[in-house]
Amino acid sequence: MPRKSFTVVVIAVTAFLALACVAAYAQEQPPVQPPVPQPGTPEVAPPGGETAPPGHVYFYRDGEPAQVEREITGGGQMVEFAVLELLKGPTEEEKAAGYTTYIPEGTKLQYTTIKQDRSEFSLNLSSELLQLEGDEEASAKAMTQIVKTVQDVSGIRNIGVTVAADSPGENPRDAFEALGVSRAEITGTGGEGEKAGKKGEGSNAGRVLGIVFACLAALALLAAMAIVARRRRAANSKKDAKGPDKAGSRKSPGKKKKGR
Repeated sequence: MPRKSFTVVVIAVTAFLALACVAAYAQEQPPVQPPVPQPGTPEVAPPGGETAPPGHVYFYRDGEPAQVEREITGGGQMVEFAVLELLKGPTEEEKAAGYTTYIPEGTKLQYTTIKQDRSEFSLNLSSELLQLEGDEEASAKAMTQIVKTVQDVSGIRNIGVTVAADSPGENPRDAFEALGVSRAEITGTGGEGEKAGKKGEGSNAGRVLGIVFACLAALALLAAMAIVARRRRAANSKKDAKGPDKAGSRKSPGKKKKGR
């Protein structure tokens, strides 16, 4: 293969492998959804004028979590709209019927994330939620409302809740830790969900590393092939260079001198 053609092939294969690695790594990242509309934003009616499918949010009644039906729109963002309904609190009629909420007034939904394998759903709330700090009972009930509402709509058991940072650049706080509430007890996963999430993260990282190492191995193989090809070309060049010399150094047969 000519030297220029071989170089072009090596560059093309290298570029393809690099793009494949980048694409594979990007697929492993959990999709991050943009912030959803805040309470007060007009809801989008379902297509065709159909009635919005019913969903449930959780308040408390007689000291126990109780479902309250809500018409939840939003298509792929049903969970977000359910949380928005939850954060609005009970209506006047529901309050009169004995329903109450332990989530502080003014708490807002910032954004949500979901893992690709749907092993965990997480939501980030505004710092008003931290008004519950120091009240373990109210904190547990508020987190129960949030978790049960998300579990009911999403069908995912492992729910994560974080609180938005006060200052830009700071990391969100884990709401369970900040409020002193056991995540395993509230979500009902018994720690299995967290282990599964960590296992999933580990497996994802392992796949990414495997892809990276495979790409590096392929590049090393290409480099080795290039070196071998270069040595062969050098050897062939030497043979070609020696060929004419040997031919030129041969003595042409002359006529034998006759003896006197």
